[in-house]
Amino acid sequence: MKIRAISSILMIAALSACGDGGGPRYLVESPPSALSVRSAVDTLLVRTVSLPVYAADEEIAFQDESGVIQTTNLGLWADDPERATTLTITRHLNAMSSAKVASEPWPLPQPPEGVADVRIENFIATNAGTFRISGQYFMGSEQPQPEINFENPDEQPRQLPAPLPDRVKIFDISVSLVGEGPAAIAAAQAAALTELSEQMARDLVR
Repeated sequence: MKIRAISSILMIAALSACGDGGGPRYLVESPPSALSVRSAVDTLLVRTVSLPVYAADEEIAFQDESGVIQTTNLGLWADDPERATTLTITRHLNAMSSAKVASEPWPLPQPPEGVADVRIENFIATNAGTFRISGQYFMGSEQPQPEINFENPDEQPRQLPAPLPDRVKIFDISVSLVGEGPAAIAAAQAAALTELSEQMARDLVR
């Protein structure tokens, strides 16, 4: 896709939005995945995803030909971006893994066995005609209490490994924009989030 064409379409959308109080709102509807894994933990908390300032805004951002990030009235996201991104990843991990996965605040009576924390550095429709997500995610679980042999109290308690070993992963995902305008940005973002969730789901396996 030509970057000039992207910019032109987005500018037309911006001008159209001026007359209708902010313009149309766009959902990020991620495609399903066929991935299925057996998780090392039965329950997992996904912390609220950290987004860059420009991506946390309800206005749809893009990178222009000169590399400047524009956040004009191109249309609006249908939901708060941090909330939507967190819930999308949570839903994917629920579907892809055997774990019960929820975002914070944790809704179940017992505390979660594992925690996932996603911190995004780049979350933008680039001037290369892609939607790029890059950053880091962290996973882990607390080490269980030592196992005591009650038949032999003098025996040293056995240390048990954490069910989900600590993981620190860097990711950098780019998905081509297919079509033009905010709808194309939303579709590429959704596909990138599916790919990120698949990477995370694979790391839920011991």
